[in-house]
Amino acid sequence: MILSSRRFNQSRQSGNGVKSDFSIEASQGGVNWGSEPAQIRFCLTFPLLQCLMCNKYAMKTSLSIACFITYHGFGHAARSAAVMAALERILPHVRFELFTECPPWIFKDTLRSDFGYHEVRVDVGMVQLSPFETDLQATCRALEAWIPFETSRVEHLVGQLDKLDCRLVLCDISPLGLAVAKRSGKPGVLIENFTWDWIYTACLGQAPALEKYIPYFGRIYQEADLHVQAEPLCGRIDRAVVVPPVGRQPRLERTQIKARLNIPADAKMVLVSMGGVPDRFQFLRQLPTRIDPYIVIPGATEMSVSHPKIIALPPHCSFYHPDLLQAADLLIGKAGYSTIAEAYHTGIPFGYVARAESPESPALVHFIETHLSAQRISEKDYHTGRWLKMLPDLMQLQRSAPAEENGADVIARLLCKTYFSE
Repeated sequence: MILSSRRFNQSRQSGNGVKSDFSIEASQGGVNWGSEPAQIRFCLTFPLLQCLMCNKYAMKTSLSIACFITYHGFGHAARSAAVMAALERILPHVRFELFTECPPWIFKDTLRSDFGYHEVRVDVGMVQLSPFETDLQATCRALEAWIPFETSRVEHLVGQLDKLDCRLVLCDISPLGLAVAKRSGKPGVLIENFTWDWIYTACLGQAPALEKYIPYFGRIYQEADLHVQAEPLCGRIDRAVVVPPVGRQPRLERTQIKARLNIPADAKMVLVSMGGVPDRFQFLRQLPTRIDPYIVIPGATEMSVSHPKIIALPPHCSFYHPDLLQAADLLIGKAGYSTIAEAYHTGIPFGYVARAESPESPALVHFIETHLSAQRISEKDYHTGRWLKMLPDLMQLQRSAPAEENGADVIARLLCKTYFSE
């Protein structure tokens, strides 16, 4: 898609009086309203009227879409699930066929309909040791064993897509999915806020062996039929459509969640979230005797905690994570994509821990500081529990106004207009 620019503006007023303008440039070309680019512009700008454009397809009995989703924490899965849920709201008979190593419960928690689940590795990404540590040498070894893609692997997946009658292939941020889409002749859509060739380029100083994989992945990403970048993005691509942050939506009211957690309605609640990568939660070993707010920690059930204000939850439990975020008065967590996006959409104050060595961090931190009510916490202060002493100041951060537009809805409308409006 050849793009010029169409600007969509969101102004957000935070509780501390800081106003920020969030501008999204969606990619279009041409000025004739009868042209396809102008129709897409119309579709994105007027979502209610767009629904009429997709209704004819929504009346059909079935539509299958393949989704190739990287397993690099839960962020890509959460983003993909948000897009799929938005598509469900427009296309009630859509069925998703998921190709991923992400656990299926992440999608089951979000999607209303049944889906196919195919456990398959769709990329190497980065080998992670913890929420804040990666192993570049292990990443190089894994890439050496996996790249280039074996023809038999690609052909097998093409056969699966044909058998499942998939009309479209969504990829976050799997290069294998795009290779399969191209080989099958089906449209391939890339959704990202960074790509692996961009990440590897930033890591060359520490791992020169990554260099040979950069052009390989770069060529595959360039062949996407539609390229969507979701803010906060790391490197702007001229031909890509840029959308607001993509996040899942809460379902329950704050009071309902607090009641289920046995937290008094008038009590303060802090949520600690590490984005799906297992953490040791070292701060739990030296808790102060007095903690005023209740602290809810998904993924901490393996820790022995007896403090009356600490509520440890398993990684997968009956609580939907966006609901926990909605119920909390403060978020403490790793500055990862889905955490930032969902904090942005709920307006929750954020005590964030940036990954110092991650190439993605500068873009994410800039977005947090510009659009969220936030305060940075060092990795050391997080691990040692010093952030607990900072709680009185952190609890003074004011909630921001929720965002008006979710990038998931923008992507869903764009996909409907581009591929399913006939």
